[in-house]
Amino acid sequence: MSSNAASSSKPLRPEWNKDEWAAKAKEKDEKYAEQAKANEAAMKQGKRPRYNDMDDLPKPTEHMKQRTEDVGINKNLNKTMLVQTSTTGKGPRGAGFYCDLCNQTLKDSLSYLDHLNGRYHLRKLGQTTIVARSTLAQVRAKIASLRAQTASKVTAKNFDFQARLAAVRSAEAEEKEKRREERKRKRAEKRTGESLGKLGVDKEATQGDVQQAKQEMDDMEAMMGFGGFSKKKR
Repeated sequence: MSSNAASSSKPLRPEWNKDEWAAKAKEKDEKYAEQAKANEAAMKQGKRPRYNDMDDLPKPTEHMKQRTEDVGINKNLNKTMLVQTSTTGKGPRGAGFYCDLCNQTLKDSLSYLDHLNGRYHLRKLGQTTIVARSTLAQVRAKIASLRAQTASKVTAKNFDFQARLAAVRSAEAEEKEKRREERKRKRAEKRTGESLGKLGVDKEATQGDVQQAKQEMDDMEAMMGFGGFSKKKR
């Protein structure tokens, strides 16, 4: 039992795919062998030998340009993906950011951005690491475009403000009208209640009860002679 506890406490040794790493080492050795043969042949011909992969790339024909497409830093954020673990051939090699142009896999976003801005990737695109110097006309055109964008944003904000202001005013007018109608309704109910109180009828009485009370009131006034006080025309 103690031996099991001791063995379980030891850290597990990582297991490596020997065939995969052997293929990787073989590919690397073949690459170096071909490079050595090419350098030897170049030296026999009196040419400068090639020391790295940059020598095989074409010469840049333009300055560094600003990227217009999204590099996809956040496209796989919070996602679970199955990745290829092969270390040979073309394609992604494990988890990370893959550059299809250079056939390289970078482990994190910082390394990926450094690669995109590096000499090797730019040489693949035919660009140098030097940024073109802007002319006076280009600077003026850029300033004019920025001013136009700012003016359009300000106009859009003003339009939104006017629309919101009109909506607020309309809501206030509707609320004011509702309050006025409510006051009219309450005054009408109050007058009706006072009239019914004079007749001795409750507010919850039916229309027939109200008519009967009015008729009794008219008969009583006629009997007491209240109807004869009206002025006669001369």
